[in-house]
Amino acid sequence: MDRRKFLKSTVASLLAGSLPLPILAASGGQSLASVLSSIADQSIKEFTTPGIQISVWVDGIAIAGAMNGLSNLETGTVVSSSTIFRAGSITKQFTAALIARLHDKGLLSVNDRLDKHLGFFKGKDAPTLLELIHQTAGVHEVQGDSFSQLPITQIELAKIISDQNPLFDFQSGSSWLYSNANYILLGAVIESVTKQPLNEAARQHLFGPLKLAHTEFDHHSEVVKGRAAGYTGNEVDGTPFANADFIAIEQTGGAGAIRTTADDLCRWHYALLYGDFLSAESRQALLEPARLKDGRPITEGRFDPKDNNMGETSYGYGLMLDRSAKAGGVIAMHNGFVSGFSAYLATHVPSRTTVACMCNADPSQNLPFRLLRKAVFSASL
Repeated sequence: MDRRKFLKSTVASLLAGSLPLPILAASGGQSLASVLSSIADQSIKEFTTPGIQISVWVDGIAIAGAMNGLSNLETGTVVSSSTIFRAGSITKQFTAALIARLHDKGLLSVNDRLDKHLGFFKGKDAPTLLELIHQTAGVHEVQGDSFSQLPITQIELAKIISDQNPLFDFQSGSSWLYSNANYILLGAVIESVTKQPLNEAARQHLFGPLKLAHTEFDHHSEVVKGRAAGYTGNEVDGTPFANADFIAIEQTGGAGAIRTTADDLCRWHYALLYGDFLSAESRQALLEPARLKDGRPITEGRFDPKDNNMGETSYGYGLMLDRSAKAGGVIAMHNGFVSGFSAYLATHVPSRTTVACMCNADPSQNLPFRLLRKAVFSASL
């Protein structure tokens, strides 16, 4: 199998619908905690996911949350606040921030060409690191199966990408297309510059300093206390879920290998958007809408016409930038889908309000992500 096809990279899914909205109208004067509990209960009752974990923070403080269901159907283990889920493509903002951190330390520049750090890209019209971050690099998605039981580094994965034909879907900087390959390459740059495996570099520069105690780059062979099992929907009567297909999660690397909790994701967004571990310049760049080489916003240069359903939503450092809130307020968000898991993380930047949701099921139209957006950010929409 393709090690990255389970990242569910179609951008349409990033803004997909979810549970029906009438539950909000029925909430009346309920507290946010009650609404979250109702959403979690409905997700379990309707077999959207075996387990769910929701957290809402305001200005760096947890104010409400809900959890329900099972993290493992075979052992009957219930979901707790410390249950660890895979986060899929939410990983990309961690990778982009780590590049920004290394930029601030003078170990690289986001304007470097890729071949400065990965020599096997010399002579191949290498894009810049910023083009990779902004998904304007044009790197084609790897196809096929390269899974090996042997350890494989991000640099080795990048070499596989560099040898693919075609290597690019378009000239770098000329269009926008969501590609997991861009972030595999960024993970390889991190390994090349730091001389460390990706997880060790992230632990030193991000997870440790920011006290993200439950967050790591995952590995399929690692025994992790409290990690949820992943599932997929099943059409067989009486058995609504089946075990998700196996994926060598470490091979999704900088594009999709993070494991974490809802609380850690809220803690992460507060540090990322309002903290000081990045320079003021880099922190500002996180939320600057990407542009093409000719100066046009990416909203005017999407390579795949199907992505035009995103409207005016732009892209930053591994973040979808939704500007549909009142007074032009930005909601910085991303979904994450990887075999057996679905996740959602969003912050309304002006109000410093963040919601995170983790599910141990493949994506479906009944996921509660859009409903959570409506419930948590209702005053700003």
